[in-house]
Amino acid sequence: MTQRTLTPRQLDAIREVVNIGAGHAATNLSALTRLRVMISVPRIEWAAGDVESTRDIPGSGPLVIVAVPIIGVTDSGGERASLILARETALRMVALMLRRDNVADAIGPLEQSALNEMGNIVCAAYVGVLGTFLSKSVMIGTPELHEGERDALAHHVSGLMIETDFTFLDTTFEGVFVLSHTDVSFSSLLRALGMEDEPAAAS
Repeated sequence: MTQRTLTPRQLDAIREVVNIGAGHAATNLSALTRLRVMISVPRIEWAAGDVESTRDIPGSGPLVIVAVPIIGVTDSGGERASLILARETALRMVALMLRRDNVADAIGPLEQSALNEMGNIVCAAYVGVLGTFLSKSVMIGTPELHEGERDALAHHVSGLMIETDFTFLDTTFEGVFVLSHTDVSFSSLLRALGMEDEPAAAS
């Protein structure tokens, strides 16, 4: 995938798409957890999939990634949506979702199930909006959870990196949502938004 420099107008248009998806995700997470959930998107940028990209992910230490393939955008495939959190943040979120008094020390089967479900909801919300804008039947595949050091997982941080704040009740957790598109599908998205002719440079 070619790294892109996006114009402010392109970023604003993409942010509108993402905000719609964030609203749907917050509604669905609220229904799942029976907690008041809000999701905001402070910033969007293009990430190169290198070690430096992981430095912009909030928190410290190892990462947890819930990666979901996107099916139906292009015939060749290759699109992916990923929810990325610092492992410490992920464990705190799971404790709140499961109404636990104590935060687990590691991600076990129950934690993994909760994180996969949350990743499914967040990714499905975006994909549904994406399909609407592209006028295509777009679906998501089975989520895969990856856990490890930042440098080892840097290749997952490639594409549109969307800073995402999750507020459960009065507690806010910072993470990122990464949309990895092929050049063909990204151009299709910009075209659907009426932004393809913006003078964005590729590098």
